[in-house]
Amino acid sequence: MQQALAILLVAVCTAVSSQIAWTPIFLDASSQVDLWTQSSSGCACPGDGGEDCACCVRDGACPCGNVAPGRCAQCGLEQYCSNMCNITIDSRVLKNKSGKTFGQIKSPSIEGPGACSYFLQPDAGQRVEIQLYRLVSVGRFNGSSCTGGWLQLSGASAVRNVDGAAETRLCGENERYTPPVVLFADHGASTLDFRITEKTVRSQFLAFFSFTSLSNTQGVGFHPRGGSRIPHTDCDWLYQDISCRGSGTCVLASPGYPGLYPPHRRCRYLFATNSVHTRVKIIFTSILLPNEHCTTDYLTVRAGSSPSAPLLASICSEKSATLEYPGPNLLLEFNSGPLIPPYNYNGFLAKLEFIERPDGSELPPTVVAASPPLAALTHLSHHADKTAPMDNTVITNEISPNKVNGRVGCGASVRGYGAGGVRSGHFDTRSTPWRTQCTIHLLGAPTDVIQVSLFNYNLRLQSCRSHIEILEGFHEFLGRGERGNRSERGDRALLRVCGPYIREARDPAGRFLVRQAVTSKGANVTLLVRRASTQSVDEEEFVDGAFAFHDEQHEGTLAPDATCATTHYGLAALRHGGVSAPSHHHIYWNIEERLLCTHLFMPAVNQSVTIEIQRLDRMWSAEPPGTAPPGSMGCNTACGDAGCECRAATPLHYHDHIALVASDGTHLSCLCGDFQAAWLPVVVRSWTSLRLEYSVAHYTYASRGFDYAAAYSFNDDAMCGQRTFTTHSGEISSRNVSVTGTLNEFFYQQCTWVLDSNVERQLFIDISSEQDKSCGSWNITLHEWTGIGAQTSEGLAATAGELLYTFCARHKNHTYTLPWRLNTVVIRLVALSRQQPLYMIRWRSQVVRANTRLGPPTPAPAAAANAARLQNLLSHYSSILLLPLIRLTCHSLF
Repeated sequence: MQQALAILLVAVCTAVSSQIAWTPIFLDASSQVDLWTQSSSGCACPGDGGEDCACCVRDGACPCGNVAPGRCAQCGLEQYCSNMCNITIDSRVLKNKSGKTFGQIKSPSIEGPGACSYFLQPDAGQRVEIQLYRLVSVGRFNGSSCTGGWLQLSGASAVRNVDGAAETRLCGENERYTPPVVLFADHGASTLDFRITEKTVRSQFLAFFSFTSLSNTQGVGFHPRGGSRIPHTDCDWLYQDISCRGSGTCVLASPGYPGLYPPHRRCRYLFATNSVHTRVKIIFTSILLPNEHCTTDYLTVRAGSSPSAPLLASICSEKSATLEYPGPNLLLEFNSGPLIPPYNYNGFLAKLEFIERPDGSELPPTVVAASPPLAALTHLSHHADKTAPMDNTVITNEISPNKVNGRVGCGASVRGYGAGGVRSGHFDTRSTPWRTQCTIHLLGAPTDVIQVSLFNYNLRLQSCRSHIEILEGFHEFLGRGERGNRSERGDRALLRVCGPYIREARDPAGRFLVRQAVTSKGANVTLLVRRASTQSVDEEEFVDGAFAFHDEQHEGTLAPDATCATTHYGLAALRHGGVSAPSHHHIYWNIEERLLCTHLFMPAVNQSVTIEIQRLDRMWSAEPPGTAPPGSMGCNTACGDAGCECRAATPLHYHDHIALVASDGTHLSCLCGDFQAAWLPVVVRSWTSLRLEYSVAHYTYASRGFDYAAAYSFNDDAMCGQRTFTTHSGEISSRNVSVTGTLNEFFYQQCTWVLDSNVERQLFIDISSEQDKSCGSWNITLHEWTGIGAQTSEGLAATAGELLYTFCARHKNHTYTLPWRLNTVVIRLVALSRQQPLYMIRWRSQVVRANTRLGPPTPAPAAAANAARLQNLLSHYSSILLLPLIRLTCHSLF
């Protein structure tokens, strides 16, 4: 026993690893037998005055008495000298009796199966620390878990696995740990559970305990600093730059650090910035993970707040590392697998720094829309360079954001056209020397409008003496009074913010606030900031945000209230043009959610529109954990005769995709996942409005979604639309249109014809086709007419009533006879196919003349027809009234 304890003390005194820290519990006495016994004999026994009792350590030890005359124990635990099992160890009791907050646990020798538990009650501001040195016949590790027995430390908030037991379990047949295996419990009272579930001869463990202060600065009593725990999570934390001002203010670590971390955990640490130019620096001072277990125990850093965001770095075998990335969001994720012997690892420790780097090196590139005509671009550049600002004001101090540390400051004029122009950027009044009155001019080409988004600002003067204004047009302010400026500007302010007012980009939970943005009506905008006459660093008044120029001629008419939506009108837009991913704009910096951008193409009555998806990057899925079924591969694309389809087990908005959608919401083509480039281009030609949807499941400014390029063209043809025929016979036939010959070219048609008559008739409709296509490719349906519907881009829509008949191409030909006196009928064609529908529709009427109709006429769908009906009605009744007079006259003549 004495030899074993001597070996133990040597192990305690040896510093084997500088990365594992534990409380120095032992006392400095080279001759002592154990922690509290100086020697097993040689001291006077209490009570009887004998000389054969153990000599106790002077500081904190008490003799065990008659139950173990050769042993001493910690004062407060001496009653457990003979059987330290199923006991409570209270920090305050020990402190009062022995002056110590640490001690020794030597379990009794158990002949399994059996169990012992130790309830440890820390004082306020303390955590429980366990140092395990020896296990004897305490179960075994089967490769994934402990079987036959275990030792575990669990608290009230311990994570439970599927069988209801705490996960952190240690086991071994005969193990000595040097250095000790260290366990921490941070959430109040904890239980050390020793359990043997199989037959054994001797099962035992030896450990030390300590109630360690949470405010300990030496690392042993570590707790996170500068962050906030995310509610309703086990080990997730949020760190914002506004909380980490200065070196060392933000520190984070794996759960249980510097002790052994719990198994099967996934802890996430979100780092959020409030400025475009703030970078995140992560300094890992210690990384200690199991060797050769990189698939289960590792660290990842992702560009965004989602676990599905693009991967930036992965760490598993490094001892230390320093990483630096731009914001606005970074996600550090710590993953642990099963506890694997030997237990000589303890996770990671890191410091966090937020660094301002206004060097412009991280500015995203300016991207030109895909496939616009070269002549149009040349014309735009030539015309824009000759354009002067409004009011014939001469521009001075004209700059590019790249020339002012990547940011636009006071007094700058930013040109969005020409060779040196920029299409988007970031402005910050703190980037230039302080001015009481700060103006920034944004000057676009004649076809431009400007989007301005405010991220952060601080206005501190009362009664609007500090304010921000975003004004239409180019305005010079040369020291004139506020009253004069306001009367001269009138109501041209797009936005006015009065002080005192503080706005930050995020809420306390780290979520971005709803954007505060405006869109101009013209090509020039002035940003005016009026501030106090004196400034200090702590009370600095400022505004920062972003801007973007939008060319409505090439990029479509911008929807002012939408984040990313434009409309291309067939009669006003370019006949040929291109669109691409919008992710290069700085105004999307504070978007951390699904990004949906739409381009709506609206052909005129005599037009069709062709959309050609030319280029497409690989797309990602951002499915919530646990939603995808086993074996699911996210989203994949399948193309057939009826278009391309996105196939996913979860809703489509969880997956990056690009879709072409009809006016009624039908997906004509949808592309997602690792799309095969050989299938491109995908072409859809439509004779009704068509919407291109670009959807990023989880957008971040750092990753910026996926890229694509699409070309569009408006074509002059009158293939179909809303048409009314009043003739008693006629025909409608398909027309040949040009094709590109690509593999995935699809034709989409929604045609409506109304056959209207102002007389009673028997109507016969002959439909024929030479194609052999299914009804899913295209079909023609006959409907009763129910009236005039809503106004559409194609005109007044006829409301189709009850379905009378459906013709499919495989029917070849069919003659349908309508019920007697059904004067008006609606014919509809719906097609989505790789081949243009080929058909012939003929109709003929067996007419009954108006003077034989005794009843009221059948209603007609159009106002003109109603007027004709009224005239026919008067003629009809006039003939009836005059008929007796005519007969009488004829009788008298003959």
